[in-house]
Amino acid sequence: MKTPVKRIFVLTLLSVCSFAALFAQISGSSSAKTLTKGVSRASKIKLSARMTLDGYYQTGNTEKSNVSATALLSAVDSIKEFSANAKYIYGETNKTVNQKEYNAGIQFDYHPLAVVSPFVRGEFYKNEFKKIKGRFDGLIGVKYRYFVKPEILDYSVSAALLFELERYEKDVELPPKERLRLSVRPKFKHNLSENIYLTAEVFYKPNILKFNDYILCGNININIRAFKQGLIRFSYEHEYNNMPVTDRVRKTDALLLAGLGVNF
Repeated sequence: MKTPVKRIFVLTLLSVCSFAALFAQISGSSSAKTLTKGVSRASKIKLSARMTLDGYYQTGNTEKSNVSATALLSAVDSIKEFSANAKYIYGETNKTVNQKEYNAGIQFDYHPLAVVSPFVRGEFYKNEFKKIKGRFDGLIGVKYRYFVKPEILDYSVSAALLFELERYEKDVELPPKERLRLSVRPKFKHNLSENIYLTAEVFYKPNILKFNDYILCGNININIRAFKQGLIRFSYEHEYNNMPVTDRVRKTDALLLAGLGVNF
């Protein structure tokens, strides 16, 4: 199975790269100018960063706690965008650790403000309680911004080819697995008022060679600007894996959190 997966991935990767380069040459400059409304072709790079800390605590007959820490860094102009993110989730129930999750990624977008923009992304994921020692993902795809009103809303959908290499904890006794997935992601951001905005995204990731092996996950966030660089946020995250590593791992995970964020 490894050889066909790699061969399909490489051939499709080359096809997507060729298409993205050709399309960018034909429509990149015009569509970018339309959406950026006069921004020069090589506008000044804008740097931004955000750190958030979310959590909840329950006490009584059952003592539960969850903490989620995230960091995001981006550098963007009218031609390109580079972004990096990291996330850590820790949880306890009755003083017993039941959650440790690590997630990090880097991404490069070409003409991020255009109607259509190609991108590449790399991700790492680890969760010992899901028996995943390490998952490495490589993605290449295209984003389409189909409904945009500056400072009000931004609706987009993206499709990407995802190559996945997954390694497991020793007690599972499974060899590493390689998968070729399709990743489809609708996303939107909507400013409800001057200080409140809503963001949401959903990912559908089926295995191209075995469609009943899929992951469906998403999140929704309500962000309230409390002061110039700070915000209060409420978030809900949901993940469904139709084929977890073992029968001992639940298919569904959900997390409801509240926390604070700081923009730099």
